[in-house]
Amino acid sequence: MKSIVCYETQHGSAKRLAQAIAARLNCLCVNVDTPFQAEDETVYDHLVLVFGFRGPYTAQLTKLFLERMRGKLHYKHVVVAGEGLFSEKEFPSVAEGLRALAEPASFHTFFMKGQLRVATLTMEEQAILGKFSQLTGMVIEDMGEFSQDEAERIAAEIETTLAACPAVEDPDAGKKRWICSVCGYVHTADLPPEQCPVCKQPADKFKEM
Repeated sequence: MKSIVCYETQHGSAKRLAQAIAARLNCLCVNVDTPFQAEDETVYDHLVLVFGFRGPYTAQLTKLFLERMRGKLHYKHVVVAGEGLFSEKEFPSVAEGLRALAEPASFHTFFMKGQLRVATLTMEEQAILGKFSQLTGMVIEDMGEFSQDEAERIAAEIETTLAACPAVEDPDAGKKRWICSVCGYVHTADLPPEQCPVCKQPADKFKEM
């Protein structure tokens, strides 16, 4: 079965985790900010989402990506891999929110402790960390380097998990597919929708794929 890895990153470590997973799965690795390859969901059986996770928040781009894919992943297997700091306790609730958006055939989560180099952060990010320190009493300091060994261990676990997932037949296979020329939303039916559910554009903005 065919996989794709989509990542969102600010400082690059989530991308490195995504690349390790893609290398293990021998598949395409793309940024969710330019996810045109991933949105032809009929091509892929497995979707792996990787994002940098900070505090109780996750990447808005990942959520927007799943909004565009809403209703298209019922017959797919989805993996969410979070990479971050201080956040392992909050990660399950955030991942559950992503699962609700994806509504996949199966859903699997993995978490990897990330790196933090305070000197490389923007002034805005340092200010946010400063407020976090005041509220929690935690001292924010460098947390170490990205662990390639840990990334490869998680990649191996994901490979094993997906290998155990059964194929699920997609009843929409073979139907016409229409893409919104404004936002990229893909609609599967004999005719385009009267209105795009994402950007609200009319039917004439859809082109047959």
